[in-house]
Amino acid sequence: MNAKQKLTFVMMFLIGSAYADNEIYIDQVGDEAIIEIVQDGSGNKVGGSASDDTKFLLDGDSMDFNVNFSGGSNNLIGKIIGTSTVDIDVSGSSNDLFLDVDKENAYGATDGDFVIDLTGSSNELDLDVGSLDTANDLDFDMIVDGDFNTADINIDASSLTFNMDMAGDNNNLLYNGSGYDGHEFVLTGLGSYWDIEINQESTLQTDSLEIEYDGSGTSTTDATICITQSDSGSSTGCE
Repeated sequence: MNAKQKLTFVMMFLIGSAYADNEIYIDQVGDEAIIEIVQDGSGNKVGGSASDDTKFLLDGDSMDFNVNFSGGSNNLIGKIIGTSTVDIDVSGSSNDLFLDVDKENAYGATDGDFVIDLTGSSNELDLDVGSLDTANDLDFDMIVDGDFNTADINIDASSLTFNMDMAGDNNNLLYNGSGYDGHEFVLTGLGSYWDIEINQESTLQTDSLEIEYDGSGTSTTDATICITQSDSGSSTGCE
């Protein structure tokens, strides 16, 4: 794919995103793809087909994937195989993001650089990266700003740096980090009534975890944090 073809590919998606209730279907195979999607409005979708459970596919190395959602009730349902830079910016409420990166162990999740920003309320992120310790040297930054947001993140990586900022009430986070080499996770938060569960495990390597959270719960609505760390030992987990 030459430079002119890349530019045309990007322009097609930008033009197609000018109206509400858009559906963009992607099946891309090849290296150095540059894909930018901008959708403004509600009820938009980026996926693999008209079926809600069909993921789009990006397969190749050195890919640059950028998505900007502005509005509510939008869906992103996708699958990535290959080294990639991913930048997802969501502004609005009730948006659903379901993304797999090399979940089937195709050795295609190395050197990833991910940035995800969620601004608004009642958004849901389900992110799975790697399997069998294949997502090497991952750099992941995430911001959540709003209430009633949910993030379910599973990363199987060697050498992971994960920084996350959360601001808002009634936010939920489930993070599972596994893999051979050490992981570094930093969580900074502000808000009340949160539910946070962190399970971090590597094989005989050093993991680091830093949490700074400002907020509280009540007798009827808890603010809970449960942390499990293990280097191949036994752990009880969270109740």
